Amino acid sequence: MRRTALPYAEGLLSWTAAAVSVVAFGIFLRTMLPSTGFWDTAEAQTVPHTLSIFHPTGFPTYAMLGWLWSQIPFGDVAWRMNVLSGVCIALSAGLVVLITGHVIDERHPGLRAAAAAIAGGVFAFAEEAWAVAVRADVHALNTFFVALLIWLLFCWRAAERGGARRAGGWLLAAALVFGIALGNHPLVGLMAFGIAVWLFIVDPGLWRRWRLILGCAGFLLLGLATYLYIPIRALTPPEPPLFYARPDTLDRIRYLIFAEQFHSLFDFSNVIGSIGDKWPDASVVLGRQYLGPGWVLAAVGAATLAVRHLGAFVFLGLIVVADIVYSMNFNDGDINRYYLPALVASAPMIGVAVAMIGRGRGAGGSPDIAPVRGDRGTLVVNYQPADQSDNRVADQWVSSAYAQLPQGAVLISWWSYSTPLWYHRWVLGERPDVTIIDERNILDDGYVTIDGAIRRFLGKRPVYVVPPDWDRDRIVATFPTEWVETLPLFSSLLHIREQPPS
Repeated sequence: MRRTALPYAEGLLSWTAAAVSVVAFGIFLRTMLPSTGFWDTAEAQTVPHTLSIFHPTGFPTYAMLGWLWSQIPFGDVAWRMNVLSGVCIALSAGLVVLITGHVIDERHPGLRAAAAAIAGGVFAFAEEAWAVAVRADVHALNTFFVALLIWLLFCWRAAERGGARRAGGWLLAAALVFGIALGNHPLVGLMAFGIAVWLFIVDPGLWRRWRLILGCAGFLLLGLATYLYIPIRALTPPEPPLFYARPDTLDRIRYLIFAEQFHSLFDFSNVIGSIGDKWPDASVVLGRQYLGPGWVLAAVGAATLAVRHLGAFVFLGLIVVADIVYSMNFNDGDINRYYLPALVASAPMIGVAVAMIGRGRGAGGSPDIAPVRGDRGTLVVNYQPADQSDNRVADQWVSSAYAQLPQGAVLISWWSYSTPLWYHRWVLGERPDVTIIDERNILDDGYVTIDGAIRRFLGKRPVYVVPPDWDRDRIVATFPTEWVETLPLFSSLLHIREQPPS
């Protein structure tokens, strides 16, 4: 058998996948957030470097890999962690190219490579993929794992069909990756529906191969061992700077890993009956990902795949459906990131449609795919919104807040503003005299409420609050306060003044 650069991919397709990844990464690097950010971004920049503990579900794979990545000797830590996201999404785009090669029937090498390149490019520069690629985010690594798992499972099918001597090795690798991926984000677990069906599509007699099944179970558990990071780190001194939920007991470990804090945000009581109410919001998010004829091509490709390779259609389709249904019923902020697995699984269908159209237009000669330029249109339209290269507002806000804080101040904040404060405190070492108390971590630190934290320090140290919108009026009504301006258009500080003597 002729050797190729990558398994089960002809040379041109392999080089095309590499080229798509390199080009995508170059553009991501040009539009990269240069430093820290708000919300989960700054947490993802701080926790790995300080070997701390994330919010639920703890994301131990990202914490450990991120610590290793944060040691590279280029740029500052925040930028390094942003670059990790760019690498993950760029590699995912290359894997989309390879996956597309597995589902295209057209044999012309140039047509296959061009159609697969379009699929990879459309994915890379979809609105949400690009947005995640330029900032630190556990969902970037999750997206890479989704793409890697799909590719490994298609390679397993190719190996089984080709009678490869060690075809089962591909399935063992997929099991190990699945376990490690679950240690990064449980969202990848939604792939289990598609994977379960795919296993028996590829090998209906798989249940008889008990050694392979046991091996997969063992490798899956080995991957899940990443979760041991949480209790080990929680019980190993010194105490981590960021110690979410303090998981040093079985109850607290369960609370963190199983995300009990967020259970109230899930609404699966009437999944079918509520589709009509929830679909409009989901369709708006999804509609922005593939511009122009993108979703039409995805539908054409899906129909074509259903006719040609029903098993592959079911496998990819179940990944898409499970991800969309879950995301529609999870009422959390910035839910758009949760749709990324659906983009990984649907982008190859665009490649299938492009290849079919290209073959039809190139009858009797070389293929012509000139009418299909969705990747270029997506790149142009999404460039400006995705470009974060001049965005330093989180750093500027922290600097403006620190400038207003007297020596020894206590700053009680909420999540969006706590995370960049943490980065500046624990990674850059700024203002060690200031105590930063997060509005959620008040529970772990024994203050119970914002009021409890205020009263603990009032009269002993200067107390300031970055008030959450939903609690601002109540705090102002409860305590004597004065506003202290910070960066325009961003939250000001609320100085809690001591009660006047009665």
